[in-house]
Order: sequence, then C-alpha cells, then structure tokens
Amino acid sequence: MNRACWTCRSRTIQCDQSRSPCAKCEKAALECFDKRPLRWVKGVAIRGKMRGHLYEDPDSNKMSKSQMQRVKRQKWVSTSATKCLTAENEMPVFALQDPRISNLDRASRYYMDYYSNRICKLFILYDSERNPFRHLLSYALEDSTLQQCILALAARHFANTGKSFDQANLAVSLRFAHAKMDAIHFKRQTIGALSRQLTHPELGKKDPTMATILLLIFLDLLESGIDGWDYHLQGAKSLVTLYQSLTGPCASSESEDPGDTAHEMRRFIDRQFSLIATLGATLSSPKSRSEFFISGDGNKHQESIVRSFLGCPEFILKAIHFFSNQRGLISGSRIHEIVYDADVRDTVAMLQLTENFNCVEWASDFRRSSSSPVNVQNLSTLSLAYKTAALLYGRRVLGAFKATVPDNEDLVMQLLVLIDELKSDMTLFKCLLWPTFIAGLECQTEAQQNLVLQSMRMLWDLTNCLNIISASKILRGRWKEKRSTGSPMHDGPDLYRIDRDWLLI
Repeated sequence: MNRACWTCRSRTIQCDQSRSPCAKCEKAALECFDKRPLRWVKGVAIRGKMRGHLYEDPDSNKMSKSQMQRVKRQKWVSTSATKCLTAENEMPVFALQDPRISNLDRASRYYMDYYSNRICKLFILYDSERNPFRHLLSYALEDSTLQQCILALAARHFANTGKSFDQANLAVSLRFAHAKMDAIHFKRQTIGALSRQLTHPELGKKDPTMATILLLIFLDLLESGIDGWDYHLQGAKSLVTLYQSLTGPCASSESEDPGDTAHEMRRFIDRQFSLIATLGATLSSPKSRSEFFISGDGNKHQESIVRSFLGCPEFILKAIHFFSNQRGLISGSRIHEIVYDADVRDTVAMLQLTENFNCVEWASDFRRSSSSPVNVQNLSTLSLAYKTAALLYGRRVLGAFKATVPDNEDLVMQLLVLIDELKSDMTLFKCLLWPTFIAGLECQTEAQQNLVLQSMRMLWDLTNCLNIISASKILRGRWKEKRSTGSPMHDGPDLYRIDRDWLLI
C-alpha cells in the first residue's frame, strides 16, 4: 500500500499501510477503501444551503400513522446509536452501498455493516462469498421484519463486546449500554411484526419469516441461551406445518419453484433448525423439546456441513439424536418398567457405530468434494471432538440403564486434548462449546476443570455469546456441588439434569 487508506484518513488515525486491507481497518471490522466511496444522500444537494432539502409532492397526503411511527423510531434509535458511535470518535465507513438502504438512519446502516462484517462469519464454519447469512441481507432489503431482526442481532453482539468473561455483570460504558437498548428495541419491533405476519401468513413470505425465526434463536444465544430458543423452534415447526397445509398436496412443483438459490437457502435454514433441535434436546427437558429431523442426504449436500456453524458430521448428529431420545425414554418411564435388554442392546450398538466412525476419512472425502479452503487435519480433529463428546454422552445414557460402562477418564482426557489442539485454529475452535461443556460435566479433577474454563474464556473472546458465560456458571455450580457432597455427579436416570432448557452451541 503506497499511501494511507481513505478509511483511516476519515477516522483521523494513522494507517499502518502494511497491506490491503490494512490491519487497523481489519481489526475495527471496517471496509478498507483506497478512495472515498460513492455515497447516496437525501436531498437535492450534497452540501450548502440545499443540503438535505426535499421538494414535496403537492399531491401527496400527510404521513400515515405507520410512517410517523417509523420516523419516530428512527429518530430514537439514531439518537441512541449516535451516542454509541461517537462515544469514542468512531466514524465508520459504510461498506454496504446499496441504494435500497440509503433511507436507513446512520445507526441502522452501521448495524447492517456490522452484521455483514462480524456476525455472518461468526455463525458459519468457513466464511466465503457464498455465506448464507450474508445472502439473507438481500431478503432483509425487501422484508422489514427480517431487517429489524438483523439489526437486533448486530446491536446485541456489539453490546456484548463491552463485557468480560469473568465480570459479565459489571456496568459497561455508555456506548455499549446504548447498543443494548437498541437491541431490545429492534427485538421488540421484530417480535411485534412477526406476530402480525403469523396472524395472516403468506406463502410468499415463508423464506424471510423462517430466516427471521432462525436469527431470533441466534439472538437468544447472544442473550443467554435459555428457554427462548425452544419457543422459537416450536413456532418454526408449527409454521412449516401451516405452510404445508396452505400449499396443499396437489400443488405443482413447477409453479412453486423459487429457483436454485432459494432452494439452497431453504436447505440451509432447515439444517440449522435440525442442528439446534438435536443439540438443544441433549440438555433440555424431554417434554419441552421440538424436533426437526435431519434429512439423510449423505454426501449429496456435504457442502452444508461447512456452511453450518458447527462442522459436526451428519452421522455424529444422528448418533447424538439417538442417545438423546434414549435419555427421554428413561426420563419418561419408571425404572422397573424399562425394557432393559432391547434398549441396552440398541444403545451399545449405536455406541459401537459411533466408535467406528472414521473422522479422517470423512474429512478427506469432504476435501475431495468441496471447493472450500479446508484443512483436513483440523477438520478431522473437530469432528473427532464431536465424536468423543457423543461417546461420553452415549455412555452416560447407557449407565442410566444400570448397564456396565467403561471408565470415562481416558475419554475425557482425549476430548480435552482435542479441544486444546484446535486453539490454534480460531475458525474451528469457535464451534466447540457443546463438546467443551460435555467435557466439563464429566471432568473430575481441578486441573481438568481449569482447562475447561480456559477454553470457555477463549470461546467468549471469539464469539461474545452470553450462552458461553451461562455454560461456565452451570459448570461452576455443579463442580461446587460435587466438592460439597464428595460424590460423583450425573448418576441415575436424571443424567445431565439442568434446571432450565439451555442451548449451549
């Protein structure tokens, strides 16, 4: 880079000119422009007395009530977020220059940029031009409800960056407090608009509506990861049933074909719901959980593995789903009524199949069938971490059947080593909350517990999702209970019993 970038010059800071994008723009999650970007402005002039001046249509009516509410809302959010953005002299350069967002206030445009630069790569295994979360922006430009949800997600994540892992409840600076207020406001607007849409559902809005519900679940991860995600999941399941009834069995596929891109987006959204339902059920009450069945596409849509936010092989997810169902069977039956032999045989068989799953072969096959920039060894380590956590979970289920199970000490140490190995790959490490939490539930020594907390702290630094802090609090409470009682935890049919329904992914 021969000269300082325009972005750094506009922020009145010294550009390091090391590369393009420069290090300071990359750290601030801003677009690094060499020259001043094209700006879309309101009014007949960009400067002078006529700046911002608009000529009204003499035939136009007065603003409707909804328009007045929109202007009032934009002023409230703009005032709040302007304080947030100027608290430290931040003057962001907007990367999104689509004319369709030129009518948004400065705060909303900042959050849209923040979503594109920070959020989209957070909830995906490998970021790329085909990132489905970034493609949702095109839906949001046409659907105000989805747009409000995106703004809420971005504002909440920005607010979370002001917290620390060990002192999450301490007061934060005004800029983060204002961002939290914005997130609450946008979320309220989203839920209100979504409720009105669901009162009169339209087939044409199915995709944006399902995407909105999915993002509300991710918003719950940022807020706490407790309870709310399951209500959204139940709502999504009911909505799928409703849309199917509206479509009817005789609808022709030709008349409803939305195109390859829309089909791909639907598969992506459905898969995320399946992942959430599967792993959410492992730590929830069997009576409260909703199910989205994972389709058995095999290698046909293996790209969706990397385009998910976990990178867990489909077979391992199905094994976890099976063990979770067995756990529900135990919880729903009295011990003496359980058909031990059949259930024990089935659980042992699934454990053996899981043990035989070849993670290296799976990662290698993926490398051959995908154009994504994949490190086979690291992807294999990630899948092995999920496999090991699934084995620990399955053994705990088998133990609840009063069957003899091997000691888990070696398996726990293996999982902790795998987690530690992935610390050098932040892209994959951010996907490890569920395996790390399972390791934390099983670890028996203080040294192991410290390793788990170190991993939790690193996960927080990478993602700023409050469900990570929630997970660490649960583990600390269980370890404290174990020290006070001096007895092993999780024995009996109430294995992994947690007082609420947590989504720890």
